[in-house]
Formats: sequence, C-alpha cells, structure tokens
Amino acid sequence: MKAEVNAMDAHANRQAEAERAGASSGAAREPGDAGTGGTVARGDASKGDRDDSVKTVRAVERALDILECFNFDRRELTLTEIAQSTHLPLATAYRLVKILERRRWVRSIGTGNRYQPGLKLLEGGAVALSGFTLREKAQPVLDALASETSGTVLMGAVYEDRLVYIDRRDSRAELRVVSAIGQVRPVTYGILGKLLLAYMPEEYVRGVLAKTPLEKRGSRSIVSEEEFLDELARIRRNGYATAIDETMDGVSGAAAPVFGMEGRVIAGLAVLVPTVMWTGEAPERDLEAVRRAAARISESMGYHGQPAR
Repeated sequence: MKAEVNAMDAHANRQAEAERAGASSGAAREPGDAGTGGTVARGDASKGDRDDSVKTVRAVERALDILECFNFDRRELTLTEIAQSTHLPLATAYRLVKILERRRWVRSIGTGNRYQPGLKLLEGGAVALSGFTLREKAQPVLDALASETSGTVLMGAVYEDRLVYIDRRDSRAELRVVSAIGQVRPVTYGILGKLLLAYMPEEYVRGVLAKTPLEKRGSRSIVSEEEFLDELARIRRNGYATAIDETMDGVSGAAAPVFGMEGRVIAGLAVLVPTVMWTGEAPERDLEAVRRAAARISESMGYHGQPAR
C-alpha cells in the first residue's frame, strides 16, 4: 500500500511539472494568439476577467477544503489521501499543497510524503483561543494564581519546534513581560521553553539545539549545551523549573508542567516576578502556588495518574 501511495504521489509530481511547463509555454503567447490569429475583443477581455475571478474563488475554496481535511483523527495525510478527500486531481492537490506548505499552513513530514497542519494555522487561530479547551478550563486557575502571587502568569505549549504562548495574566507589580498571547518564540526561550523541553526525548532536544543555538539573554542564561541538558534532567527529576535573571535581568520565576489525559505534558505554566521581590519565602511560596495551579489544570484536562514515560 505504501509503495502504491508513493507511486501515485510521484505521478502527481510529474503531472504538476508538466502542467507548469505547459503554463510557461502558453504564457509566451500574445493575448490574441490563441490559435486563431485574431485580436481579443474588449467584451472577451471582460469575460476573461470574470473567468479569472471565478478561478481565484475556486482556488481559495479548494485550498480551504485541503485544510479542512485535517482533524484529530486525521492529523497526517498523504497527497493521495488529500486528493481523494477533496475530489481533486492529484496534480491540482499537489500544486495547492505546495503553496500551502510554502506559506506555512501545512508542512511535510518524514520523507515528504505526508503532511500535517502548519504553524500558520496555530498563529492564525490565536485570536480564537478563547474557545480552546485548555485555555478555557485554565481561566479561573490563572486568575487565582495571578492574584495569589502578584506575578505575571504565562501558559505556553510547544508546536512545530516553537514555543507558543496561549494565555497570560499581567502582574500587579511593575514587571514588563512582552510575551503576548499567540506570540511564537524559539522553543529554547525562557523558563517555559526549558520546562517543556525537559519532558521531550533527549534526541529531540539535541536536534532542536542543533538548529537553535542557546543565546545569552540575561546575566545567568545557560549557553552551554551540556549544562542545558543537565538543567533539563534536573527539571524532570524535580517536576518544576525555576529561573533567576536567565531570560532577562530583573525577572525571576517558577514553572510547572500541565498534563493531559494520557499523562503527557501538553503545556507549561509559569509565574514571573521582579527578582528584587523574589527573596526570603517568596520563591518557595510562588513555586508551590504554580505547582498547585498546574495540577488543578491537569486534573480539569482529565489527568489523574502518573506522567507518561
């Protein structure tokens, strides 16, 4: 079956190349040189404009049809499966998928024979996050955590090797944190980045570090790969992360993982405060508060057991 799918996808690629070659050849003709030798009348030009508009609308509808093929039961699809689901010719599906891939609405995985939704879908969907189950269930918990700690509360998740902020509450203290809802950062960024990476396989983490070198952002940033891996192991053992002047001087905080029903980490929750206020009992108090809050959100998401290995 796999060989058949690969063969059909290869056929689609060849067909698309042929169509592009034909389009390039046809583009060299003069407007009136359609095989009749005549010139195009003004009425014909208007009709051509209308035809172009219809084709544009049809192309948009087809692209949306492709995006709507994906759901929780069909997270990855081959080109052939996309063509079958949308009733499009393979070459047409290939052409549209490649445009969507170039614009980051879909991405190819593995050897390029399979596709899944891209980062642009998540970025574009940030404005609709109020309907996102995790965010909706976390709302009262985040409110309570911000009130209890007087810190800036951030919740984020990893998507396509990037850290995406999915909710926040602002600090009552004078603390300026620029991470906005829907903002995308390198997955190595900040306390949430290292917290979430701590629960990823080491092979995955090393792959990320190979593509995204650690940067010096604050006076206590970790820039050594081995030290960073040691820090991730410590986070995994402890079940939480802390940071003092790592991402930015003057900002410290604590973070804890949010687990989903299957026991896998689905998000991270952090509280950030001015470093000058993080003295005495404050670090322990804020750490316990963020861990309790993360546990409450995890429970609301159906998690009642041990973390998945």
